[in-house]
Amino acid sequence: MAALKCEFPEGCKLDLFAKVIKAKYIEKQAKVLDTVFCVPDEQVGGKITCVEDIKVKVIQKYEDLLCFAKVKLVVDYEVILFVIVEGEYQIITVTDRFEKTIELDEFDPPLTIEEFRQEIDQSEIILKNWTFDFEIKGNCEDPGNPCHLTTPVRGTCLGLKVYVDIIDKLGKMHDVIVYGELDPEVDF
Repeated sequence: MAALKCEFPEGCKLDLFAKVIKAKYIEKQAKVLDTVFCVPDEQVGGKITCVEDIKVKVIQKYEDLLCFAKVKLVVDYEVILFVIVEGEYQIITVTDRFEKTIELDEFDPPLTIEEFRQEIDQSEIILKNWTFDFEIKGNCEDPGNPCHLTTPVRGTCLGLKVYVDIIDKLGKMHDVIVYGELDPEVDF
């Protein structure tokens, strides 16, 4: 490869427009759902004997910057349970919304209101490492069951908890200019 020699600073100038992260919020295994519900027999064709798999579909996630003093995360999602009823797979969906308000001093590094106003113009929410805790709690119509209603419904009572790691990166777009020269000894 031919050597590239250039005059500093204009000859080897790389002008980038990049997001610079000013602060992050990280919460490991935040509980986003804790519910007990009855799945009627007629919905799935009988009693649920096993929960085979669970998946999550994020429908929408967004963030509101409230009064320059806090950040509100909102995540609409759907939990999809693959269950076995009399040897057959059935699908159950639970749709929910998770909301969390984060104060500026909870970010790393903590932000003042002035820093927030001047240094933040973008946010990126990352949700990863979804985990689940579930339990088949028995028949919905049994007295003492958490799903027992005043009018008993024939079905299976399920308990479901959902956890996720939440990362919120606050930043601002900046011009980044890099000056340099390619090393003719290095092969790309």
